[in-house]
Amino acid sequence: MTEQIARTVRLGQKPSGIPDVVKYTGLDGAEYMIPVTFKYRTLTEFGALLDEVFSQTLPPATGADGKLSSKSVQQGQVHVNGQYMHLILLDWGLDVPLTLQACIQLADEDPAAARALMNKYRELITVGRSGN
Repeated sequence: MTEQIARTVRLGQKPSGIPDVVKYTGLDGAEYMIPVTFKYRTLTEFGALLDEVFSQTLPPATGADGKLSSKSVQQGQVHVNGQYMHLILLDWGLDVPLTLQACIQLADEDPAAARALMNKYRELITVGRSGN
């Protein structure tokens, strides 16, 4: 059995990206994987990101008739989630380029994928990779 040697911690030498494969269960019950490179942030930089993204004023959740509109609520959430993903990802292994519009589309069409990406990023930044 080979003994692993731990790396030396070097403060101030932040990685630019964190490669990972995000796994989630799709609507059909199948397991899916998305290879990604997350943008590295310190814990305080992550806090600033959350402030930036989630402090935005959402459009009114009312329809043309002035009543509460579930469609408007969902559109606002999809847009915020898409923006968040666009800010945390450097690259992804999907068949379309990583753009804000593609992130919004993913949040709308496959919310389980969006949730898995956002949860994995939060976990990596706040806790660290399992097994470290």
